[in-house]
Amino acid sequence: MAQREGSILCPSCRKLIHVSETSCPYCGAVAPGLVRAPRSLDAVIGPDADTSAWLVGACAAMYLLSLVLDPSAVIRSLQNFSLYTAFAPSTAILYTLGMTGGIAIIFGGWWTVLTSSFLHASLVHVAFELMWTRSLGQMVSTWFGPARLLVIWFVSGVVGHVLYNLLSDQPMVGSDANICGLLGALLAFGRRAGGSFGADLMKRMTVITAIFLGLPLLFGASLNTADLGGLVAGAVLGSVMPVADQARETRVAQLTALVFIGLTVLGFVASAIRLGPMMLGGP
Repeated sequence: MAQREGSILCPSCRKLIHVSETSCPYCGAVAPGLVRAPRSLDAVIGPDADTSAWLVGACAAMYLLSLVLDPSAVIRSLQNFSLYTAFAPSTAILYTLGMTGGIAIIFGGWWTVLTSSFLHASLVHVAFELMWTRSLGQMVSTWFGPARLLVIWFVSGVVGHVLYNLLSDQPMVGSDANICGLLGALLAFGRRAGGSFGADLMKRMTVITAIFLGLPLLFGASLNTADLGGLVAGAVLGSVMPVADQARETRVAQLTALVFIGLTVLGFVASAIRLGPMMLGGP
């Protein structure tokens, strides 16, 4: 039963408040005395959770699954060996798991703007992007909070992939837009921080952004609209979101992150049901 009298610690900011408060006077958490988050949930998305590691683990797991589901594609990628295409999943499997663009959008799979962020096209592709996700994600989690990291990650990916699908009919996988969102948030944080620290952070993030956006151009690729969309989305969120040293994460941020996670899981299921039979030759 919920406590009805006395004082409690706000589950968001950990400050002492009366149990009858409808919202925390310190951090604004809604009905802090009504429901307590389970310890297991707090470990996943609470203030001490390592959500960047969860993102890396989820992407790695989906990449391994995409290889296991069609080992023949891996063999073909090694027979025609190229550093950038080695250990590549098949197109059919990527569509089945939630690749966005192309056939997925033609058949109404708009949920793929969520799921495609967790899929990758080769070993080099996934290694490169998970390295950046882990490195930048830890910084965003430290300065904004672990749940806000997830919100920035998901929103940037969705905005980037929606923009990409509006301007292109080609399929796409990868966390590029999400990573650009993290860069945008860190650029915004540097501007907000000010001083020598903020200036140094902005300088470093500007260089990394230029490398991340410019590297594909050296290999003949065009500038990815998904990356630009993610960068802008991350910069906007980084400009308006509270930072961790000013306001601890509220339930709103945590529940928003959980909603995105839930929708993504449902998206994987929807892709398997709707696109799987078509791509794999089933009924």
